[in-house]
Amino acid sequence: MKTLRKASAPSRLFTLSILLCLPSAVQAQRQAASAHVNLYFAQIADGQFSGGRWQTALTFVNTNDRAASAELRLFGSDGGPLTVDFGSGQASRFTLTVPAKSSLSIASRPTSLPVRSGWARVYSDVPLVGSASFRLWLGSQAAQEVTAPPVLPVIDYVSYANRELGVAVANPNNRTLRVDAYLKLANGAVVGPSRITLQPFGHTAFNVRDRFPSADLRDSMLSLEAVDRPQDEFLAWTMNTDASGTFSSIPPGGITPPISHWDRIWNTFQRVLNAARDLGMIRTAPELEILYDKTVNAYAADGREVGIFMGLSELLGDSDSELAFVVGHEIGHIYQQRTGRLEFHSNPEFDADIWGTFLALISGYDAYAAAGALAKLAMATGTAGLATQFEQQLAPEAHKSFNTRISTVFEMLQFVCSLREAAPACRVYKAILHPHLPDSAPLRWEDLAARGYRRPEFVKSALSEDDPRESAPPQPREKD
Repeated sequence: MKTLRKASAPSRLFTLSILLCLPSAVQAQRQAASAHVNLYFAQIADGQFSGGRWQTALTFVNTNDRAASAELRLFGSDGGPLTVDFGSGQASRFTLTVPAKSSLSIASRPTSLPVRSGWARVYSDVPLVGSASFRLWLGSQAAQEVTAPPVLPVIDYVSYANRELGVAVANPNNRTLRVDAYLKLANGAVVGPSRITLQPFGHTAFNVRDRFPSADLRDSMLSLEAVDRPQDEFLAWTMNTDASGTFSSIPPGGITPPISHWDRIWNTFQRVLNAARDLGMIRTAPELEILYDKTVNAYAADGREVGIFMGLSELLGDSDSELAFVVGHEIGHIYQQRTGRLEFHSNPEFDADIWGTFLALISGYDAYAAAGALAKLAMATGTAGLATQFEQQLAPEAHKSFNTRISTVFEMLQFVCSLREAAPACRVYKAILHPHLPDSAPLRWEDLAARGYRRPEFVKSALSEDDPRESAPPQPREKD
């Protein structure tokens, strides 16, 4: 068992150099609401028909400070590969690089193949904003185009409908999917269910009239419901068509809760991990394991693996910020395991709590969410400790009340915002996320100074040494 040591003078300088990065890091990590590392497009259409063709274009925007490396895979109706020519020949799998602070668009090229449809999956190492555009060509003229956002798996979906509504349903799972479709007609009658069964990674596309012959052009509502809930998560997208044949986008109709915890864990993990990388805290990424045991837990193992149990994500509900604190906590343990150091506190769990709060903050999440995560863990497990992780390494005081741990995290927020280099970022953060909290709340240095708060002794001594920005290790920005 590796013995962790308290921060020495050089490591204190390293810690301080990390904190000096706070202003730019907070601003850089804010993300668009639709940005995600897992993007799913429930419909892809490509190929010729008599007199025209369908073309699909995919567009990605990267707001991060690092280039995005992404894998695009296309699946056909039978769950097998769907081949499309995006400029380098027919293929079903593509590697994409979206430059930092930039965008990338790819569009299918003309083909002699008949119209084929399917769906697409994109896995990225940083969150991306994405969209799919479907263009109808009649002869050599572009006649119409509609744009669709990416979707996440759901177990219920609703949409405006009429008999011409276009519907796409895809199966992102490696098991057979069953979905029931219902149509509520303008007269109030409900028709259905019409069962949709899809093979693993399969897909289907249809017009409402194909499954509900009694539908007309009057306003109706379509409902899609998973049969085996919550396992039968599916992707869905609808496209409105009126009597003239003009089509248009409809707002996404996925119903939450529940959310897709698997995708949410990946998105939160990558955001927090990239914040740690930008700081130079983590150079080589640990593996992420998502476990489905009925356990409320998370762990960091051997400096190489972070595990998140589905039960923990479910306990934290739909609070990404609370999950970000837990992920940051585990990455803090990864740092401890790799370096043998405790940077902020002599107790490994308290030290990891502070890392969790700090990394969540600079990833653009709500730093106050640490309190919610600790309280929920205490409620579910009887202790604010993350269940049973590393019991053999923990001193008895690690299992103090969650109020003690929350107090430690609160002091960390005060500590960060007491640094003059970080105070402006804290003011911006509070103004955006918590403009109506009382002035006594942390994240404002003026409030702390008015109460006579003083910096910890080790911070004073570190500031009195050589400029930490000269002494600290370089902050690598390149991809590991």
